[in-house]
Formats: sequence, structure tokens, C-alpha cells
Amino acid sequence: GAYRNDKLKTNLQIGLNDRIAFVKNLFEGSQEDFNRVISQLNTLKTEKEAKKFINKIVKPDYNWSEHEDLENRLLAIVERRFS
Repeated sequence: GAYRNDKLKTNLQIGLNDRIAFVKNLFEGSQEDFNRVISQLNTLKTEKEAKKFINKIVKPDYNWSEHEDLENRLLAIVERRFS
């Protein structure tokens, strides 16, 4: 209903420390790439779409194998947006 739609207007809430860590470790230091990914995630309607976008489109472009903790942190933030 309307309540759910209102809720979806909220964007991902990412604190400064997380933001810095994500840019440095997950996006090879590219603030621009990070911002582009986040704004894309903010347009998606479901958690499933968001996770698919991360796994199929974002993740293959970067090497996240060393940064599983940060990847999980990002996914947790994404989940929170939809819960």
C-alpha cells in the first residue's frame, strides 16, 4: 500500500566511515563509481533486484575477494533500505 511506497523513497543510508571504506576497498578508490552504483541502487524497487545488480553487474568489475566483511556490510545496508 501507500505506506510501503513512502518507505521506498528513502535512499541508502551510508555513514561516512563506511563510505570511505567502500570507496577505498570495494571501488578501487573511485568515488565516482561508488556514487554511480549507489544512485542506481536507490532506483531499484526490491531487495532482490538490488542484490542481483550487485552480484551480476557491480561485483564482476572489481575484486572483492579480500573484502568479504565490507561486501557483507554493504549488503546489510541494502537490506536495511528494503526492510
